[in-house]
Amino acid sequence: MKIVINAKIKTVGPLSIKMPKPEGGRENEFDNFPVMTRGVDDQGNKQRTGYLPATTLRGFLRRAVTLQRMKAAADRGEPFKLAQIYSEMIGQDAESEKQAGDIDLLALRKAREANPVLDLFGSGLGIKSRLKVSHFVPGVNVVPEAFTGVRKDLDDTEEALDLMDQGDMALFLGRSESNNKRSAASALVKQLENEIRRLEKKGELVPLDKAAALEVAKSKEEKFKSEMGEMQNSTRTIVQHFALPAGIELSGRLVVENARERDMNLIQYGLDELSKKPVLGAQSARGCGEIEGIFQVMDGAGRLLKTIGIGDYQPAQVTEFN
Repeated sequence: MKIVINAKIKTVGPLSIKMPKPEGGRENEFDNFPVMTRGVDDQGNKQRTGYLPATTLRGFLRRAVTLQRMKAAADRGEPFKLAQIYSEMIGQDAESEKQAGDIDLLALRKAREANPVLDLFGSGLGIKSRLKVSHFVPGVNVVPEAFTGVRKDLDDTEEALDLMDQGDMALFLGRSESNNKRSAASALVKQLENEIRRLEKKGELVPLDKAAALEVAKSKEEKFKSEMGEMQNSTRTIVQHFALPAGIELSGRLVVENARERDMNLIQYGLDELSKKPVLGAQSARGCGEIEGIFQVMDGAGRLLKTIGIGDYQPAQVTEFN
């Protein structure tokens, strides 16, 4: 039997995702927020949109159910070994390093039967995942936007300097001045790098004066950073991240092939954990990541079996249908 879960996730706050930079690659103009091409306009120009990667939701669910099993094992006095944690939480194990002909299929079949997490999510080369998760995309194309803030410093708290040792105050004031100069140089470096990246993307030559200005700005940035001494992150800093805005709806789907009853138990547990802590992605300390959503569970014939509502830091709201 196949289970299809049609899902809609709404961003309660901005949604910030930053994907790792591929080896030998470089960050995109959105600081590696995932962006895909979706459609073209009347002139044939590609249209782009930000999205929530499948790995973000899938990874949350897998970690949630694995942690549940780890806690139960620890309570029994049988904590997971490192290899088992990698296998269940990450999907990587010793079998992944073997050639296909060296894999013990019987052992893997037994492992699949004995372990509901590996059976559903898969592991290594031998245990294929039966859970497919799509990317979650907005109804209309939306690119990430920049959110800028300032990390506060000591002098933003009025009485702090009055209570400080005089020697430390002098050290603080000197470091603060150097940091202001470093911050300005850093902003210029980022601006010039973005301009050069856009030129290179268009296949245009980068003017020599612009390339030279970038090197000078980088040199100043390092000079002022060095003047700050050991506590280089302690003074006021402008911070920026990219995020999809709050209040947009993202649609996606989960599909379970050859579904078993225990599969739905795992998924429902994971969604309940997400509902009680409804935060995905990065920058959660700066107001990003809160979501809410509804997951409609259908059988292979398209009949609605249940709905699972998540969000608001409350347990998931489950409605069963006959």
